[in-house]
Amino acid sequence: MRLLFTLLITSILLQSCMDVSAALLAGGDGTYDFKNELLDPQYHVDETKIHLMDFQSDNDTVYALYVGDLAQITTDTIIFYLHGNASSMDNFWETAGLFANLGGSHHFGFMMYDYRGFGKSTGRTTGAESMAADYDAVLAFLQTQGLTSDRMVVVASSLGSLPAASAAAAGSRISIQKLVMEAPQSTANVIMQNATGLSLPASMLTNYNFDIGQNMEDYTGELLWMHGTEDLVAPIETAEAVMQKHNGTYYQEAIYAGAGHGLRWDIGDEEWSKIVLDFVRH
Repeated sequence: MRLLFTLLITSILLQSCMDVSAALLAGGDGTYDFKNELLDPQYHVDETKIHLMDFQSDNDTVYALYVGDLAQITTDTIIFYLHGNASSMDNFWETAGLFANLGGSHHFGFMMYDYRGFGKSTGRTTGAESMAADYDAVLAFLQTQGLTSDRMVVVASSLGSLPAASAAAAGSRISIQKLVMEAPQSTANVIMQNATGLSLPASMLTNYNFDIGQNMEDYTGELLWMHGTEDLVAPIETAEAVMQKHNGTYYQEAIYAGAGHGLRWDIGDEEWSKIVLDFVRH
């Protein structure tokens, strides 16, 4: 009976989910209600510096949030954040507030965006190509505003590690010199098996292929890897195998015993911010 059930579920997935969207938590409309009343007082921002914008990515519209002074992108250091597998940027507004106060109030500019199908972004995230196009569409804006590689820090959380890794491996219009990987995924197999509960190769369920290990070998810049030992979503053993392939100019690990996939919540904002700020200033 269990075998028949597994075969039935597999058949359904094969017929209806031949892309990475089977594993994603997309579909939330997103309110984009970015206000201080939703933040801890210590992470309040200047609400005149909150900018919601949208960009064309192929035939779809991708929504993004910039927190900072747009006129200062040409001189500020910018945190470019690629969020994890949650329905919209709404889930990361507290993260935005933290970054907007990292090292002082609005010391850094901050930008994040919703992948296709997340929040109000249209279309569907279907694989490496769509994620790369969304990344490039938002980065193109920052480039036109004067951002250069020496003032850009890419911070990728969980799902965000997929487009970040390929971009770091010489796939970014602004080359990445500093990269933070927080609880990164490692293989398509891990993502799909966690999403379906089935011990099947990802090739049976999705056409989304990626090789973060190879990306890390090809990435020449600085890398900070942050992970918890009890992460059940992105197992530390598989993440370690790919992160330690990094051959760039500087490599740092921040491993936390007992912490799970919600790393920042488990270790606290103060510890998390200290590690990230020290790396940015390295």
